[in-house]
Amino acid sequence: MWFKNVRFYTVDLSQFKDIFHDDAAMEETLEKVAFKPCAAQETATIGFSPLFGKDTPYHFSCGENHYFKLTEENKLLPASVVKEQLAEVVDEKEIELKRQLRKNEKDALKTAVTGKLLSQAFSTRREILIWINYDKNVVGVSATSAKKAERALAMLREAFSSFPAQLLSPKVLVDSTMTGWLKENKLPSRFTFGSDVTLKSPDEDGGVIRASKEDLISEEISVHLDAGKIATEIGLTFDDSLEFSLTSEIAVKRLKPTDIYLEHHLSEKSEDEIADMQSILVLQGELLTELSLYLLEIFDCEHN
Repeated sequence: MWFKNVRFYTVDLSQFKDIFHDDAAMEETLEKVAFKPCAAQETATIGFSPLFGKDTPYHFSCGENHYFKLTEENKLLPASVVKEQLAEVVDEKEIELKRQLRKNEKDALKTAVTGKLLSQAFSTRREILIWINYDKNVVGVSATSAKKAERALAMLREAFSSFPAQLLSPKVLVDSTMTGWLKENKLPSRFTFGSDVTLKSPDEDGGVIRASKEDLISEEISVHLDAGKIATEIGLTFDDSLEFSLTSEIAVKRLKPTDIYLEHHLSEKSEDEIADMQSILVLQGELLTELSLYLLEIFDCEHN
C-alpha cells in the first residue's frame, strides 16, 4: 500500500478538528459516501472504501497523519461498440417501417441500446489513496493527473460538506527553477539528482527530449539546455529516502522509498497483515510530511 504518485494540496482543516480527532465521527463521515458498485445503468461510481479490506475501518490515523482510500469503478463501453450496435438496430427498424427514422426516434433507440450494453459491460476498479496531515494542513492524493486528483477532492468535499483544498501556489516559476538546478549543477540541500529528465522547447512546435538513466549534469544534457530547452520533469532523491520525478506542476511521479531507507526502517513482515500495512502507512506519512513541506518551502508556496 505505497503511494506511487502524489499531488499535494494545502487546506485549512481547523473547522474539522472535532472529526479528525474522533475516530467514530470520522467513520460516520466517510460512510455517508461509501463506495457502491455501478448500478445497471451507471457508467461510473466512486466512494470511500474500507482501507485494509472488507470489514475494516474506512480510515487509519497515527498522530496527525490520516489515511483514506477511494474505490473508483468504470464500465468499459467504447463509443464504437455503441455506434455499431445502434447502426444495426436502426437498419432493422427502417426496413421494418419502410422509411428513414427521425432524429428523436434514433435518439430513443440509442438510449435503449446503451442501456442494454451497460448491463452487459465489463467493469474496472482502481484505488486512490489519500493522506492528510491535520497539523500541517497538507493533503496528498495518489494521482498523476489533476483530473483524477480533483475527483478525490470532490469526494472529500461531499463527505465533509466543505473541504477548501487549494492547488499549490508557487511564487516562483517551477520549470525555470528546475532548469536552473541543472544549468548550475546546484540543488536544494536535501535533494540529489536522479537519472531521468524531460526537456521541452518553449516554442509550441518545439521538440521534447526525454532522457533516462543519464547523468543529468552531463555535456549532452547541457547542450539542450544551452539551446533553450527547459526542464519540465526531473528525477530526484530526497534525503536518501525517496526517489521520484518532480514535474513543473509540483506533482510527484514514480515515487518509491530507497533501498537504504527500507533497510533501516521497514520492519520484517509479521503474521498480522493489517498491522504490516499500517506500519507502511506510518512510514509514508512521515516521508510525505517532510517532502511536502520541503516542496512548499523551496518553491515559496502559500500555505494555510
